[in-house]
Amino acid sequence: MNRWLLATGAACFALGAAVMEAQTARVIPRPPAQAPGVQPPGESAAPDGYAPIPQWLGQTRAPVPSKTAAYDVETVAEGLMGAFCFHFLPDGRILVGERPGRIKIIAKDGKVSEPIEGLPANLWARGQGLFEVLPDKAFATNRTIYITYTVLPEGANQAALPRSPGVLMVASAKLSADDKKIEGLKVLLNAEGTGGRAIQAPDGTLFITATIPAGLGINSVDWPQPQQLDSNMGKVMRINIDGSIPKDNPFVGRAGAHPEIYALGFRDPQGVAIHPGTGKLWTSEHGPRGGDEINAVEKGRNYGFPVIGYGREYTGKPINGDKTAEAGMEQPVYFWTPDIAPAGIGFYTGKMFPAWQGDLFVSALAGKYLVRLVLNGDRVIGEQHLLTELNTRIRGVNEGPDGALYVMTDGNMGKIVKLVPRK
Repeated sequence: MNRWLLATGAACFALGAAVMEAQTARVIPRPPAQAPGVQPPGESAAPDGYAPIPQWLGQTRAPVPSKTAAYDVETVAEGLMGAFCFHFLPDGRILVGERPGRIKIIAKDGKVSEPIEGLPANLWARGQGLFEVLPDKAFATNRTIYITYTVLPEGANQAALPRSPGVLMVASAKLSADDKKIEGLKVLLNAEGTGGRAIQAPDGTLFITATIPAGLGINSVDWPQPQQLDSNMGKVMRINIDGSIPKDNPFVGRAGAHPEIYALGFRDPQGVAIHPGTGKLWTSEHGPRGGDEINAVEKGRNYGFPVIGYGREYTGKPINGDKTAEAGMEQPVYFWTPDIAPAGIGFYTGKMFPAWQGDLFVSALAGKYLVRLVLNGDRVIGEQHLLTELNTRIRGVNEGPDGALYVMTDGNMGKIVKLVPRK
């Protein structure tokens, strides 16, 4: 029996058809339970000096750009509790998802609503929970939102659960006319992972990311799913808004492959954005110890994990001999070693900051700043750190309808602030 089966077999359990009628039951592997607060011996996420050689100049540690903009920071809303995502509604209000399983709306005056009712009763929020609350492009007329969240598998023994037991689901629903509840929830996809985000492409389809288990005590070598086409974990998927599969997905019709898969070879994607010029999906991804990435995702391509990457195991041991490149596998647009823990990302196209137009902004949790990446096509030519003065974990970033840059902080008592030109 191979190492992966030994490490994960005891933690595997079937997801019954009652959870997702449209799909057959699958074995969803999970790592064994870990005692709370106990750090595995000899493991650490702390920087260890490992500095892999990039494939080209500027793939990491790009120079500080000479051109920038001065800004002031204004508070928009406060008192968020574990907020994970935020998006603007057509009327300028902000839709917020909190990971413990709450959806809230921030009014234009900054008042935060009570939690919206109607989330799935089986939402599993102990260490996982609600990851995405995304309004449809036509929300103004159809009131539709898309959510990603985790549920326990059918028949799971809550007295003896493995680590990160929740399975990622993707659903659509409608927000009631009075903004008090969501209605008509429909599960669109069993995405299998431990977490994941969603975003709507220019053609109206949905891109969904799904992570593999990650963290101290978990070795990358034990999780080959990102390279397996019969698993959704470690993938970017693409579906229609009714849950059907686009006919032009790259693996439609391939024996043994899930037709929803769009691209493969990812570890822990945390942020998604659509490039305003190309319409291409970009993602941010947590590496293990080091090797955080930004990827420009192409249809049918393989982004390498765990075959290649720029990080090491939490034990400090190399992953696959520290291999960073392989024929047939894509390179990240950019990577960081040591970690910054990139979360939400967003492109800026507004007129309020002309010096920032076309730049990609990246939230940094461990870094405790907002990263500005200056781009030339798909290459990074400059990196600047903003909001260092806040000294707090940054969870999300979006351009607002007013052209300001909106940033969400992490954790309890989080807030949304906006960057405006310095007066």
